Amino acid sequence: MSTAKEIPFQIKRGPHRLAAVLHDAGKARLVVLCHGFTGDKAETSRLFVTTARALADVGISALRFDFMGSGDSTGDFHEMTPNTEIADLHAVLDWARRAGYRQRGVLGISFGGAVSICTVAQRKAGDIAALCTWSSVPAFSFWRPKPDPEVIHPENLWRVGRRFFNDRPKLDVPESYRTIRAPKLQVQGDCDLEGFREEFTKFFPSAPEPKRHVVVPGADHVFTKASLRKRVIRETVKFFRTNLG
Repeated sequence: MSTAKEIPFQIKRGPHRLAAVLHDAGKARLVVLCHGFTGDKAETSRLFVTTARALADVGISALRFDFMGSGDSTGDFHEMTPNTEIADLHAVLDWARRAGYRQRGVLGISFGGAVSICTVAQRKAGDIAALCTWSSVPAFSFWRPKPDPEVIHPENLWRVGRRFFNDRPKLDVPESYRTIRAPKLQVQGDCDLEGFREEFTKFFPSAPEPKRHVVVPGADHVFTKASLRKRVIRETVKFFRTNLG
């Protein structure tokens, strides 16, 4: 059981307050965890809680937070767009820099993986020491490229607004990934959502080193099998221990 303090607090981003939990293992290293579409800072079956505690156990602080309109953060989900989530992550990373964390890493899953890639690509060179993505959306142009009745219907509790489809970063995920020179790890299962692994594989070879793409046999999109989940967390903790100094 992790002995690190787990501190709930809020981070301001414009008119919004982003709910966060800091797993405090000191100021030397910090990993920011970015949840997926319709997720929250705990993630599926508390995946992010387990991961944050595993990082804290090896002396790496971890910060889980809710994007605007998700979890305990202010705002409504239908107001969310790729660019609002990118702005949220920038605000969290700015907070981490001001708070004195010297080596900063980012971990994002699914939609949060795509947001992480685009955000890190927009930061100054060297600002983020390492980037890990799990089951990343391979491109906003690939996943939900345009409005459809299901996702914008008012009766859908997880509906998005029409702005979701045009408020997107100038550089999509593949182009952004190719600009990131920090160490990169992409982990996904061979039972990931249709097209995710195949699309990511198309642009991964053209990204700069150092990089690693791990495909876990039998794993699904959110690593629901306990033994496979443990493997993914071990790989991720090892990656950050190696690359955050």
